[in-house]
Amino acid sequence: MGLSPASPHDSSRPYSPESPDYRYFDLRGSHAEAGAMLGAQDPPFVMQPWWAPPASLSFTRECAAVVRAMHAPLMDEFDTYAGAQHWDRDLLWQQSCRVNLKARFRLGAEGCSTFAWHVNGRAIIGRNYDYWPLQTRRQRIRMQPQSGHATIGARGGVPCGRYDGINQHGLFVSLHVVMTDTPDVVKPGVPFHLVGRLALELCSTARQAVDTLTRMPHLSSLNYLVADAHEAFVVEADPRHTRVLTADGAVIAATNHYRHPDMRALQGNRILTNSTCRLQKLTAAPTVPAGMTGVDLLLDHARSIMADRTVPVCGLSGSLTTLWSCVAELSSRRIQYAPGAPCHTPYEEVPPLGQPPEMAALPAAAPS
Repeated sequence: MGLSPASPHDSSRPYSPESPDYRYFDLRGSHAEAGAMLGAQDPPFVMQPWWAPPASLSFTRECAAVVRAMHAPLMDEFDTYAGAQHWDRDLLWQQSCRVNLKARFRLGAEGCSTFAWHVNGRAIIGRNYDYWPLQTRRQRIRMQPQSGHATIGARGGVPCGRYDGINQHGLFVSLHVVMTDTPDVVKPGVPFHLVGRLALELCSTARQAVDTLTRMPHLSSLNYLVADAHEAFVVEADPRHTRVLTADGAVIAATNHYRHPDMRALQGNRILTNSTCRLQKLTAAPTVPAGMTGVDLLLDHARSIMADRTVPVCGLSGSLTTLWSCVAELSSRRIQYAPGAPCHTPYEEVPPLGQPPEMAALPAAAPS
């Protein structure tokens, strides 16, 4: 179907930001059912005014083919989402398939923080997602699909995306924008918001996720932290090439700059001071206080690190506004989300993922 001039998607209308959307969805069934459900629940999709112009329709169609070849049910979900939103599928995908993540006007960029800490037989995660409060879509989705692994994760403003999350095998993934200059030539590939989701739905271990992320073609420049109960890595990805960092000790962390020698030159003139300070804080902070062996105590320690206001790791203004936070323990597949900055927002435990249950119909969304 086409878009009429009176469509709610008309980009000529003044932009009116929505209220923050922290809803929690518990979805079971096919990807197509999930897309129809979420498309009906969301307000009409509008391309955000700070996004750079989209790539050509022919290019984004090639990107859709790349994703479909990797995991066809994910594109089935996108198709039914578009239908529920009364969008032409190709046009919605064109606007969602972002290549240049820089804003069309100057917003500045700080970014996200994640650490993975293997201690006393446990794997602890701390993660803050930071961006300007203009990004109002901040949903948490627990999904038990008919094809692919069950997952819990958070999405931002782009349909079907996951910006962090855990799957039924205890694999965790998070993304961190690096914001390099866009290369002169970018080949069709996977848009940033689907990279982590593909890893969560297709992979069982951190090593499998590293293999998936290093083999796929990337459209944009980001860091991805991947971890399981036994090990963790940082994948530094760019359309030009991809490199992997391994843990040097019990802790590995990711913020918003490249560290591998082959990647550093791609960062251009981005200011790295804040990103470097956050990285130093995350890699130094997870030390075991006396007597701390239980999972609840370790998660409490992770929460205190993510609430730090001295660097800050937890931000309250500008591009370092913490829109949500999560902590997790990967061997037990526990994960907790804070719907806001964790320095003043309590964490909520999400029901854990076990083995894939018998599929059921999609229930109504449960608000946080």
